[in-house]
Amino acid sequence: MIMKEDETMFKKGKSLIAAAVLGAAAGCAPPEEESMPGQEAEEVSSDHSAMQDSPIAEAGMVNTEETEIGRVRFYEEKDGVLMQTSFEKGVPEGFHGFHIHETGLCEPNAADGPFATAGGHFNPGGTSHSSHAGDMPSLFGMTDGSAYLVSALDRITPEQLVNGNLAVILHDGPNNFANIPDRYIQSETGEPGPDEQTLMTGDSGSRISCGVIKPAGA
Repeated sequence: MIMKEDETMFKKGKSLIAAAVLGAAAGCAPPEEESMPGQEAEEVSSDHSAMQDSPIAEAGMVNTEETEIGRVRFYEEKDGVLMQTSFEKGVPEGFHGFHIHETGLCEPNAADGPFATAGGHFNPGGTSHSSHAGDMPSLFGMTDGSAYLVSALDRITPEQLVNGNLAVILHDGPNNFANIPDRYIQSETGEPGPDEQTLMTGDSGSRISCGVIKPAGA
């Protein structure tokens, strides 16, 4: 069951998952039927059995002014983890890169840029983006600054989330998931395809929110 402090957040917007399902259904509707009724994110999320249990870990997401604007919760599943994200405010409209990073330290005034202390993507396997263990689906910000996302993750374990001293980072730009075809040429090297930076980050831009992942209730 959704925890009460998140109920009002979920009622303010539509779940991306709900939107996708309903959008597909609408595509099969007769031409004269203009739209399908919306389904609130709370309804979609509460239907998932894992979310009827307590989360194993969570992160309070703060902005560069150190104000909490959202929360990410992780629930254990048989084959991995279910991630539930809710932001009441503070997310610019559009898609944003959204990842688990390797260091649980969120310093908005870090010398190398906001939240640079969280390090790079959590990537114990040494792979390229978008195959990092910390890669997650993009977060979509709505016009009122809210954002909601529920996703299953199977590249990261409950143990890593609870004991790994990790962080969740929200970026200011969209994530290209290093999907750069060879017809695009790197300006600096003249080589085709994604450069080293893109392979590490997905070119999602600066970091606008950060949350240290802690065991639930800690």
